[in-house]
Amino acid sequence: MGRRQPRFDAVLVEAVHEGLNSISPSVSTIVFFYLKKSASIRFDESVVEPEALEEGLEKIFGVGAKVIEKKILEVLYVKLEVPLKIEDDFEFAEEVRNVQKLLESDELELLEQQPDV
Repeated sequence: MGRRQPRFDAVLVEAVHEGLNSISPSVSTIVFFYLKKSASIRFDESVVEPEALEEGLEKIFGVGAKVIEKKILEVLYVKLEVPLKIEDDFEFAEEVRNVQKLLESDELELLEQQPDV
């Protein structure tokens, strides 16, 4: 895949911050520190690789990472105004990549025109 748009990267970073802060600001500080050190993830308006983030969260929280990943995705969808639903069996990195592809295509306009089911 090509280079992501800077706006998408910035919004993804914001969504990660908000998703982790939903746990607790003090816990999110510890999680950020761990992810920066162990997974070499930077959270400074730069590219956050979804695969590395997913792996890092799973190392910390095990199966509980899904709850945090879902919250991050919810925030991301709202910020980008993407009308998607998160399935129970979602894969975080895949969802992030799909949202980005959707934003780069004309499919978003079609989704916005569909009535809610």
